[in-house]
Amino acid sequence: MDIKNLLSGQLDLAQMNATQPAGLERVQGQAGQKSTEAMHKAGQEFEAYFISYLIGKMRETIPKGLLDRKAEQVWYSFYDQEIAKLATQAGGIGLTAFVDAYVEKNK
Repeated sequence: MDIKNLLSGQLDLAQMNATQPAGLERVQGQAGQKSTEAMHKAGQEFEAYFISYLIGKMRETIPKGLLDRKAEQVWYSFYDQEIAKLATQAGGIGLTAFVDAYVEKNK
């Protein structure tokens, strides 16, 4: 399955069901570009958190060795967060693009 096809299908669903909350035009007029940048950053942070969560869950499926310690678990959680942040900056899995498209559509 191609990620671009999946993302475009999800965007089509969002366009069919999206409704704009009352008063959103006024807020967008006041905030403008600052609001768009804040939504983009929020989308990136959520995507990084989600990817980190997925990596952590995948790590739980690996059998524990003799040297499994609490300190290693903490280190791996930080490592997972950094990998997720870098993955999001490199394009991620499309959640940030979905948020950006929704914001752009509802300007």
